[in-house]
Amino acid sequence: MTLEKLKQYNGKNNQKAYIAYKGNIYDVTNSPLWKNGTHQNMHEAGVDLTNVLANAPHGEEVFGKFEIVDTLDEEDENDRNNVSTIDWVQWYRKYHPHPMLVHFPIALHLFASGLDLIFLFQPSASFATAVFYTFFVSTVMGIFTMFSGILSWWINYQLALNHILIKKLIFSVTTLILGIIGIIIYLNDPGVVYLTTLPSIFYHGIIFLTGITVIILGYYGGKLTWPNSTEDTRKDIKDDTIDDSKEEMKKETISPTMKEMNIPFQSVISKSPVSLPQNEEVNIDGKSHSISILIGGAAGTGIKTLENILSAAFKRSGYFVFSTKEYMSRVRGGSNTTLLRISDRPIIAPCWYVDLFIALDTPALSHVQERLTEDSVVLADENVEHEQIQITSIPMNHTAKELGSKNYVNSYAAGVLFGILNLASQPLSGSISRLFDEEDLQGNERAMEAGLTYGNNLETFPSLQLPETLFDSADSMHLMDGSSASGFGFLAGGCNMITAYPMSPSTGVLNFMASMSNEFTLLVEQSEDEIASLNMVLGGWYGGARAMTSTSGGGFALMSEAISLSGMSETPAVVYLAQRPGPATGLPTRTEQGDLNLAIYSGHGYFGRIVLAPGDLQECIDYGYLAFELSDRYQMPVIYMSDQYLADSLSLLKTVDFEAYEQRRYIQPTDASYDRYRLSDTGISARGVPGVGEGIVVTTSDEHDERGQITESYHVREKMVQKRQKKIELSISEAFAPKVYGEGEIAIIGWGSTKGAIMEAINALDDPRLFHVHFSWVHPLNTEHLAFLKQTSLNIVIENNVTGEFAAILKSHDIKIDHRILQSNGFSFFTDRLKEVLEKVLKETT
Repeated sequence: MTLEKLKQYNGKNNQKAYIAYKGNIYDVTNSPLWKNGTHQNMHEAGVDLTNVLANAPHGEEVFGKFEIVDTLDEEDENDRNNVSTIDWVQWYRKYHPHPMLVHFPIALHLFASGLDLIFLFQPSASFATAVFYTFFVSTVMGIFTMFSGILSWWINYQLALNHILIKKLIFSVTTLILGIIGIIIYLNDPGVVYLTTLPSIFYHGIIFLTGITVIILGYYGGKLTWPNSTEDTRKDIKDDTIDDSKEEMKKETISPTMKEMNIPFQSVISKSPVSLPQNEEVNIDGKSHSISILIGGAAGTGIKTLENILSAAFKRSGYFVFSTKEYMSRVRGGSNTTLLRISDRPIIAPCWYVDLFIALDTPALSHVQERLTEDSVVLADENVEHEQIQITSIPMNHTAKELGSKNYVNSYAAGVLFGILNLASQPLSGSISRLFDEEDLQGNERAMEAGLTYGNNLETFPSLQLPETLFDSADSMHLMDGSSASGFGFLAGGCNMITAYPMSPSTGVLNFMASMSNEFTLLVEQSEDEIASLNMVLGGWYGGARAMTSTSGGGFALMSEAISLSGMSETPAVVYLAQRPGPATGLPTRTEQGDLNLAIYSGHGYFGRIVLAPGDLQECIDYGYLAFELSDRYQMPVIYMSDQYLADSLSLLKTVDFEAYEQRRYIQPTDASYDRYRLSDTGISARGVPGVGEGIVVTTSDEHDERGQITESYHVREKMVQKRQKKIELSISEAFAPKVYGEGEIAIIGWGSTKGAIMEAINALDDPRLFHVHFSWVHPLNTEHLAFLKQTSLNIVIENNVTGEFAAILKSHDIKIDHRILQSNGFSFFTDRLKEVLEKVLKETT
């Protein structure tokens, strides 16, 4: 294996971790000391460690416990420059005798000074003798110390001078010369110590002076070991006697350049824009059969647990599954619901009316009463009663307590449901075993089995016709929510930094990215507020990272100034904006599409931005990837819009080939003449990163010239405005067109998370005049992509907000809007209700 190949096994992003030593390559992947390819925060996997082992606190015996997987190519082994000939250098670096030796002469010189001070106040022969011999030994040892210091200087610094080493040399030589003079004075006349002659004054003065010089030597030795500023270690050379060749060598040794740094996936703007992989669209055409199951109860009663148990179990049973929830903004109490739909065809939207309702408490019945029909079946605990609703009572709480804990009620209810529906128990058992740890597993399995038995024996229960099972659930589909799918998209786009302040419903993405930080090279920072989070993102991109933040409407409002800074400085930024109803705090746990205008118009001044709004799990991944690609390509902010409904809903997604997403990085190495905002035909300047090349990357929030320097010239201002306008025009020309499903004369138009409900409503109406137009790229729009909407007989826009924000945007592009179906009650659109409203509108307008 070559050294170049070895670099690939660095332990990052699920790669194996290999290291080389003396020609052998060892696999350290499973070693806890090499977690994520890093050892003691000092060494990285994927390199040859032969030359650095000498500095380790252990020997080569540690390699005995690792498997040898390959050998290093001979030419690479020779590149280590005859390791055996420099073993003594490695030994010296490991044991480093100079710091050990230097302490003795320092201590003895100080001791001699102290004794001499005592002698002056109390002259005695014993003190005089002790002073001399202590001084003599410290001076002689100083010779060996200086020799080891010069050796260290040669090995560690190649005899390169800096201001610290110069001072150490001066004071070392001074101390040695003074020591020799003092010894000569004493040996010439030992009685001189008692006199007040000039030699006596010199002798005692030398004793005291060397005590001071060794203190100074110790100080500068500490500065060399623990530098407290770049000036201590990188001060320019002031000695003009050093020749040019040594100066160049020192620059390379002390301050290595990054100009030859390899930029992965490097690309240029002249290449055509990326295209998304051709993934199969969700197909809901044709007749389908589904069952809707609603679960209701107070916060803290385990609704989420029951949702997780049943959704995974139904998926394992071979059904298409969709799940969504509505919940109050409280930790305990209130009344929340979770809707589960199982079908024989893909489903990606909720329905209002339900076939089966499981009530975990009495208030849940009143909360969902209007969603029940005459055919709805209601299961509830035997203590739950309601005058107007017929209930099938089951002993949920009583049985759970008998089995050992009231927390078993969810597993018991799931068992009852599977027993009633006459479904196999293995998928349910598997779901429970994956959800609970060993401590709770046995009790929940007993509760499930008791529920299955009770459900199988329930004779008076109305029959529900189950959908057919049509797919291999174990291999082909994955159960996922919108937050996780968006997170996977961001990772596919190369995200390696997220800074955010938690705010529902965006926190799901922050949590997901944090959970993936152990698997990917990913910095996760919970910032002090939203203002800081986006400014950190801009700093990350400026330094070469691919950074993002997540927030909701209130947090995004605080980011307006930083969004504008992104526009002026042409620094990329990705913002995940999960919408909820406003204004102010509004309904913090509900859903709406009310922040479109905020996303498009926030920030002072005119500058470019791109707004994306995925409509299903596959689009969450696609446009999460695209957000980073577009932001990097056009050097402008990209706002990725989701909402509580899309973020929290669960559905099935086919296996994704992440290798199909083309990776590009638009960072360019700089030269000495680099201008950050150099004018170009596209308006996009080469984006450099500090340290990658010789150029200086200048940026500012003020208007600037091509270099990046502040300017107030109106001529330059006009050029820069035109430059930023060109970028907007380029992004429009390369914008993604809306997706069109079907053919007809009446366009049903939606954007973002309304996709599933609209598709299912149109399919249920089975009207050949209708076709669906779905926008995921919502700003800026390309007028060429809208031309067909001028040829339709009717354009009906469906939006989950008060005013029809997207409809207004279409009107600004001269698209006639005949009707708007709007909703702003905190719910997403329900397919059955949307079908009724759409049917009524069609009757009134045609």
